[in-house]
Amino acid sequence: MNVNDLLEKFKSSDFKPDDNTKSEVEFLVREGQSLAGVNLKFSNLQDANLVEANFSQCDLARANLKGAHLYGANFENASLFKANLEGANLKNTNLSNCHILGANLSDTKLDNVNLGPEGKLTYELQADETNDFATAQTKYKEAEEMYRIMKLTMQSQALSDEAGEMFTREMICKRKQYSKFSFFRFMSKIAHITTGYGENIPRIIVSLVAVILVSTILYGIEGVNYRDGVLGFSNNEYTIWTAFGNLLYFSVITFTTVGFGEITPIGALGKTVAIFQGLVGGIILTILIIAIYRKIMDR
Repeated sequence: MNVNDLLEKFKSSDFKPDDNTKSEVEFLVREGQSLAGVNLKFSNLQDANLVEANFSQCDLARANLKGAHLYGANFENASLFKANLEGANLKNTNLSNCHILGANLSDTKLDNVNLGPEGKLTYELQADETNDFATAQTKYKEAEEMYRIMKLTMQSQALSDEAGEMFTREMICKRKQYSKFSFFRFMSKIAHITTGYGENIPRIIVSLVAVILVSTILYGIEGVNYRDGVLGFSNNEYTIWTAFGNLLYFSVITFTTVGFGEITPIGALGKTVAIFQGLVGGIILTILIIAIYRKIMDR
């Protein structure tokens, strides 16, 4: 068969794969032909050399792509539903709007894959766009499942940064399955903003500094006990910078739960801030230490 005959064959809705399918597809790829829109359902393409192939809008549902060489391939708007991608090389592939639910990604190479706009799978994008909560829940659940599978695959290959991104997206999809005003969704959103679910070290440090500085200001507004007197922003006994330095010191030792006792809060506001800061400080410092340790060990 020539190139045009093969393309017509694969685009037919009646196409059924046979023993020649793999060699024919490899031939088309070698010839630089686009396989956009072709029907390759159930095809056995194990160990096929399909580097930089264009499979956009292609139906590869339940295809066997085990060990296939797919570096730089384009799967935009394609279907890889329940395809076997075990050990396949998907480095630098385009999976934008690709239907990949149920695919076997065991030991699949997933370096630098493009998942689409904002790094989101098509299921999450569909959930974001729908106004039906039940439909959105289903789509978020599908996205959560695939993010989890991809995360585990990336972790097994020491792709720590990519795995962290998948974990973040997994947690976002899990959060959005709850009603907007649920307690879990609210707390999950706070965790995302303040720590990036424990994956974003700069965000954790910003949260740490913010808690310390805001607490410093609140202590200064009410005043604290210091050297048999009151230390605060309204006290003329100390310059503003001396007061701020001592209050910052008190805020830091409270945040780190050291607490030497030479400075103590006076009223309800200061005591409430100290309790909150001690509890939150322990949590943030633990998350920061774990995040840094994980980054170091992954190197």
